[in-house]
Amino acid sequence: MKKFNFQLEDVLSIRNFQQEQAEIELGIALGEEQKITDKLEQIAMQHAQCAKNIEGSLDFATILSARQFFSMLEAQKNFLLEELAKAKLVTEQKRKILQEKMKKTASLQKLREKELESYNSEKLQEEENLIDDIVTSRYRNS
Repeated sequence: MKKFNFQLEDVLSIRNFQQEQAEIELGIALGEEQKITDKLEQIAMQHAQCAKNIEGSLDFATILSARQFFSMLEAQKNFLLEELAKAKLVTEQKRKILQEKMKKTASLQKLREKELESYNSEKLQEEENLIDDIVTSRYRNS
């Protein structure tokens, strides 16, 4: 019997490649989100550290400097929150693209599995017929 050949193997390979690319793009988008989140955490830590440093201080210049620093941190935080919102939209878009690629790949993979199952069934039937023929010919020759 001839070797199993899935006619859409090239298409399946392309779909697998596209799915892998979509996974990579989603990973990059998630990485960008994480970078922004890390920066936000760093800003929060800087704010907490500065607040701790000026706690109980009566020096006007120190307090004024800290307030200016807090304002700068707040501006950075607001900017990063906007960037995070944009990054989350991109991530969601990449996630949807990946889900679509996975569906397409899965449907082709299921089709391949069905064809392989059918092929194996036919192969088994062919082998059983061959064995029956051999047994029948030996029985007749006896």
